[in-house]
Amino acid sequence: MSDNNEIDDIIKEIRNKNEELDTEKKAPEFEETPVETAPEPQSEEFTVNTDEYSPEFDEADYEAHKKVENNKKKIAIIAVAAIAIVAIIVTVVVFAVKNKSKDEETTTQKPSTTVSTTAAPVVITNPLTGEKGYNKSAVDVRPVACVVENSYYARPQWGIDSKSNSPDIILEGEVEGGESRMLWFYADYTSLPDQIGPMRSARPPFIKFSEMFDAIFIHWGQSASKGNYVGAKTVFKQDNVDHINEMTTPGVGYLYGRDSSRNAYGVEHTGILHGDKVAQAIKDCGFRTEVDSSAYTKFAFNDKEKAVGKTACNTLGLTFSSRTQSRDWTYNSDDKMYHTEDFSNSNIGFSDVKRKNLLVLFDNTAYIVKNNYKNSGSSETYCDYKLSGGNGKLASLGTVIDITWSVENGKLSVKDSAGKEVKLNVGTTWIGWGSSNNGGSVAIG
Repeated sequence: MSDNNEIDDIIKEIRNKNEELDTEKKAPEFEETPVETAPEPQSEEFTVNTDEYSPEFDEADYEAHKKVENNKKKIAIIAVAAIAIVAIIVTVVVFAVKNKSKDEETTTQKPSTTVSTTAAPVVITNPLTGEKGYNKSAVDVRPVACVVENSYYARPQWGIDSKSNSPDIILEGEVEGGESRMLWFYADYTSLPDQIGPMRSARPPFIKFSEMFDAIFIHWGQSASKGNYVGAKTVFKQDNVDHINEMTTPGVGYLYGRDSSRNAYGVEHTGILHGDKVAQAIKDCGFRTEVDSSAYTKFAFNDKEKAVGKTACNTLGLTFSSRTQSRDWTYNSDDKMYHTEDFSNSNIGFSDVKRKNLLVLFDNTAYIVKNNYKNSGSSETYCDYKLSGGNGKLASLGTVIDITWSVENGKLSVKDSAGKEVKLNVGTTWIGWGSSNNGGSVAIG
């Protein structure tokens, strides 16, 4: 405010001087001769008389002229000073405004953060084994489940042992006639063994189990409903399960074949699946390939492998029921895997099957008789698992613990005795499906 008052006083003084100059210009007239003119003040706030006088005039005129000249000089000086003051004030104001803007910008500006342009590598793991290096194109894609038989004449199965791309999960359970059958799960159906088998027909409990993994079911034949028995054909339809059946699915003949090189007894032991053609068959069938995560059981895995418990487990033998034989496993501390030779045939060949994890699930079972089986006049007795949950065992890294299992929201849940989710060690798993009410048992050594 003080600077503005000073400017007003200066302008006021300039106006007074102009009035005084106008009064003094009324002095006696004299002859005018053009002379060198003084510079005009560069301000629009005042006016200056620019009449010039000749040097040839009398004393009275000279004194008046001199007075006018002096006043003009004073006015010019005052004008220049006023301009300088105004310029200084403008400069100060502009500088203050700029500094204020910088201060505000500094105050409101967010602190800069350094963002690394090098992203951490994404580690993709197999959802069924936890193993690294999984196929990127198979992420969030449905797995497949293939039905493979286990009679003595079917051994050793094509694709089961460690020499090939063995299944991620092998489920083994009782079917009929005291025999077990298997369901092989593969997370990535684009990298199956060239040959899988012998392929066999579907059974209802295996279909139900596969649904907990949102799997596409692949088989050769299926049981039919009759009397009190609800067959696989009915379950496929009721549950709307995507499946490929060599005997009924049109246009997929290229997916199946026969291998008679073993001279096995019975043509049913020769059916094979061409693993390298499964992806094309799924495409031709138009099945949904994107996985439904709400229906896909994914086990938890340890970051680093470790013993699952304190109880040693060097051998594990599971008897599925009182009608079946047992499956025996032996722990090898060298490779930290469980091995079995039970899938060998002395007349055909030896097979060493190994698994990182052994998971035993005891379930309620019922035996259902279908009379006049295949119109033969005889009957067939099927083993039906209820998927009702129960107790079991988990063995890994030479140790074993008790577990409980259940089906929660359509997915398999496995917990320890404290009720916490069980973690497996990274690697392949064998699931032995035993009967809790019909003579199933497990032996730990």
